Amino acid sequence: MATKKVSALTALTSPDGSEELLVNDGGTSKKVTIDNLLYDESIDSDHYVDGSIDNAHLADDAVDSDELAAGAVDIAHLSATGTAGSSNFLRGDNSWVTPTDTNTMGSGFTVSATTDTTPTTITQGDDLMFTAGTGITTETTADGTVTITNTVSGASTATSSATGVVKIEDDTDQSVAANTVSTTAGRTYGIQLNSSDQAVVNVPWTDTDTNTNQLTTFTVSATTDSNATTISQGDDLMFTAGTGITCETTADGTVTISNTVTDTNTMGSGFTVSATTDSNATTITQGDDLMFTAGTGITCETTADGTVTIANTVTNTDTKWDGGATGLTAGTGRTSLGLVIGTDVQAYDADTAKLDTDQSWSGSQRGTPSTVTDGTLDLDTANNFKYTPSGADTLEFSNEEAGQSGFITVINASGHAISLGSEVKKGSSWDVSTAGTYIVTYYCDGTSVYVSASEALS
Repeated sequence: MATKKVSALTALTSPDGSEELLVNDGGTSKKVTIDNLLYDESIDSDHYVDGSIDNAHLADDAVDSDELAAGAVDIAHLSATGTAGSSNFLRGDNSWVTPTDTNTMGSGFTVSATTDTTPTTITQGDDLMFTAGTGITTETTADGTVTITNTVSGASTATSSATGVVKIEDDTDQSVAANTVSTTAGRTYGIQLNSSDQAVVNVPWTDTDTNTNQLTTFTVSATTDSNATTISQGDDLMFTAGTGITCETTADGTVTISNTVTDTNTMGSGFTVSATTDSNATTITQGDDLMFTAGTGITCETTADGTVTIANTVTNTDTKWDGGATGLTAGTGRTSLGLVIGTDVQAYDADTAKLDTDQSWSGSQRGTPSTVTDGTLDLDTANNFKYTPSGADTLEFSNEEAGQSGFITVINASGHAISLGSEVKKGSSWDVSTAGTYIVTYYCDGTSVYVSASEALS
């Protein structure tokens, strides 16, 4: 038998599993095919080379989460759609998406305190820290609730040098509105505490008005008394009962005046009836009848309430006032009609002026000037004025009527500044403020008053 080293044998690089191998089985030489070398479950993970098993040799669903180590699958090995980035996330549908902005704070909010002049703005992502001061605790819960608690069991009473608490004097609501704040001197008083720690104010006012008579004085008089009496503080008002009268007063000052007379005859001694053409006067007393007899052209009627109506039934058709049958004259006729010349009507005069007719004047026409020291000239009082200002003043007009004109003597010896009202129109050379006397002419068109001044006259 030929002998050949194994290293000298030709290498079989592509076995198909049917080749036979010579093995030593406990000192006995045996042969075995390559296919029979690997029996079921004869190879475990210790015999695998790293990376020796590819995807083609993995059965579907052969690997589950139990076979994956924590962190074994990185982003690059995910089959999600989209591109992973720092601003997006992997959604449940295996897609990389940008999250919807849930910031509902907008531009944030401002936090400040009554004793802090530097407010702080809190925006999305900031931390708002509540720090407990003396006598204060702050606690937060999982839902973000912040509870701030006072741990001081009793607040201190206010003093003149330290803040604190005080009581009010009365729990009744005040319905009267407070007076407005003022700066009037001598009326500001400090608050103090009484023995019950109630805030009180002591106002040291003094009543200097000793007159408690709120009615001051009043006058007492009677219809039959010509001597009126004035009652003032401290006087006594005495009611004296006359015949048939009683007077009584009560503790509250009520005075009761009563009539004790039962006689219902209120006519007394009666009254006298007479007429201008009757010389026999008649006295009517209680129980008498007063008879009115109608004469010619007269009717008399009475009503149930005693009213007597006397009427004239004559219609006078005589219009002659010339001394005819009626006995009327021109004078008595005018008097009866209320047309007395010189009293009721103006006597005829051919020279009487008429407002709506052109006039030719043969006599002087004068208007008395109105003397004033106030620059407001009332055109209802005069056409011409003598104006002596007593100080700086404004020349203006009231009751302006279209067509009125006149003259103003301005006597400004002290050179007071004279300005013009808004309705007064002047020229560029106007000047009555320099010391002197001026003649001012004016014309009113109903809205504006146009003025022109002379130079200072001497």
